Amino acid sequence: LNPEEPLNTAKAIADWGLSYVVLTSVDRDDLEDGGASHIAATVQHLKKECPATLVECLVPDFRGRLASVETVLSSGLDVYAHNMETVRRLTPWVRDPRATYDQSLKFRNEVVTKTSLMLGLGETDEEVLAAMRDLREIGITSFSFFVIDSLPLIKL
Repeated sequence: LNPEEPLNTAKAIADWGLSYVVLTSVDRDDLEDGGASHIAATVQHLKKECPATLVECLVPDFRGRLASVETVLSSGLDVYAHNMETVRRLTPWVRDPRATYDQSLKFRNEVVTKTSLMLGLGETDEEVLAAMRDLREIGITSFSFFVIDSLPLIKL
């Protein structure tokens, strides 16, 4: 990792005058915290350099480590986004097995949260509604769907 990246990112955002930014990251398996501290440092620099800019973080599973989730949540971000990807039954075929469906439901927080589901993987209407209920119960405030055109991708 470039230790200057968080500050350089914040300076670039300030120069561009952006009012809303989305930081995205893959899970960094080479880092103990999956990159959470790097993301948090970037948010903190952004908030210092451009306090009016809203910051959304679309984060990975962090290998199921809730401490990494908390690191990002406590960074000062405005929107925490984590894509559930699919319904409970299809999760083992779609997501990394180190971060399960239930694991993603275990956090609660005080920031705006969002997620999305892919449709067209073989899920039923009932499974989609159950996932929506599960996500609403933990306080997800924004929800979107991504429709896969070649239906269904998974045949069980």
